[in-house]
Amino acid sequence: MLNHKSEFIQLFYEFINSYPYTADGISHINSYTQQRQEAYRNFETITAAADRGENITELVLLQLLPHSNTSNNRQKGAWIHIAPAITKDIKEWFEEANWSKSEDWNQIANVILNFVRCCNGNPKQLFSYCVRLQFSQFFESKGFHMGILTPILNALQPNEFLLINNTSQRVINYFSNTNYGNKLTDYPELNNTGRNLIQELAQDMHQIGVPALRDDDLFDMFCYWLIAIKKYDFQYLNQQKITKVDTNIESNPKYSLSDISKEICFEETTIERWIRTINRKKQAIFYGSPGTGKTFIAEKLAKHLISEGNGFSELVQFHPAYSYEDFIQGIRPQSDDGKLTYPLVPGRFLEFCKKAEFCQDICVLIIDEINRANLAQVFGELMYLLEYRNQEIPLAGGNRFRIPENVRIIGTMNTADRSIAQIDHALRRRFAFIELRPNYLVLFKYHLNKNFAAIHLINVLKQLNQAINDKNYEIGISFFLTPNLREDIEDIWKMEIEPYLEEYFFNNLEKVDEFRWDKIEKQITI
Repeated sequence: MLNHKSEFIQLFYEFINSYPYTADGISHINSYTQQRQEAYRNFETITAAADRGENITELVLLQLLPHSNTSNNRQKGAWIHIAPAITKDIKEWFEEANWSKSEDWNQIANVILNFVRCCNGNPKQLFSYCVRLQFSQFFESKGFHMGILTPILNALQPNEFLLINNTSQRVINYFSNTNYGNKLTDYPELNNTGRNLIQELAQDMHQIGVPALRDDDLFDMFCYWLIAIKKYDFQYLNQQKITKVDTNIESNPKYSLSDISKEICFEETTIERWIRTINRKKQAIFYGSPGTGKTFIAEKLAKHLISEGNGFSELVQFHPAYSYEDFIQGIRPQSDDGKLTYPLVPGRFLEFCKKAEFCQDICVLIIDEINRANLAQVFGELMYLLEYRNQEIPLAGGNRFRIPENVRIIGTMNTADRSIAQIDHALRRRFAFIELRPNYLVLFKYHLNKNFAAIHLINVLKQLNQAINDKNYEIGISFFLTPNLREDIEDIWKMEIEPYLEEYFFNNLEKVDEFRWDKIEKQITI
């Protein structure tokens, strides 16, 4: 039934990123609930008045039919609707078109009310009310097409009746390959077709960052954006000016195990074990003392994981002030044309997952310094989803969310800041933890052709780390991965290594003195 699915996905992604969180979009979102509440009150008032035998003509025409948001309509007490079929006085409009006479309006209003009451009371008989009862053939109903009458049906029973106007009618016809018109007699079949289409598209619409709306309202909002704002040309296949959906996405360059092994100087078997662990667990943390190359290795692993695929990798760094609102979602003040609004905005992880849903292959998020934030607070509901990847749950601020299957998370953790023992067990159970110790082979190979005898520096580092006698605080090798180490090493040692040692041996400064530059300089062949 569904045509052009890839086109819909591309357009819907553009819609989510361009309209809902603007000032107009937020107003549009709020209108659905407001309109239904007002419509229900109007319907109850009018039916009660009709049952008392009162003249309900003006009430029906003003408060059961959708009007545009003008000062005149507001003053008259008209029902203001996001999809207004009536933009001026309906009596003048119909009488000028010779669709009705002034003396007809009392009977017209009663026919409209009776039609709405019947549909609302027995939705299963919609076909009979629209076709067999031939509402559209009553002289009173000439001109009362779907756009005028379906808004009130939808407002009263949104689970049964779609809001159909010229906008949604065009979109449904296009994506379902149908050709329904706007007559009321077409509505029963179009209503079924549209509801089936929305059900088929629901999973594609359940993206990260979508507004907390019913599926049918979200689809209606998308239709409005597509026609009224984007002004989309549905004949795009015959128009060169319209960008076609690219189904031949260029793959990332190849980056093999051999390539990564050469760069990080670990055996391929070790790297392969890491890759298996990341793919099995879906998230892993590389932990170790400062300078062990955690971030560098994480970036190379991400490059390998997305190699020859259409995925991507991103890096975010945590810090003590990083929050749930930054990572998942939260209210953010925004200025739009001088108006201050407070939309619910997706955070960095939701944005990442939203993009990952449009990729077939693996996407990697690197969380650098993951232990510097309050993880239980930052992750929130993510703690559950990290373990149950096949589940979808509601978020605290609205919307439902799941982590796409193709998402991998690689964290880095400096154990000098916070030991792995201080990470709560719930989080530790959800991540694989991979320890990194100083890899002196990397240092040796890096300086092999640079006329610097790294072996002597390595011996000093081994002695120093033995004196530290705590793997969480060992001195790593990345301090010394600089092409001008011969010129830089004295500054590195005095300004980076010695202050670190002074902090670690704060109650035993004699230890620091053993590794001052003037003591170890002679041991290092420069």
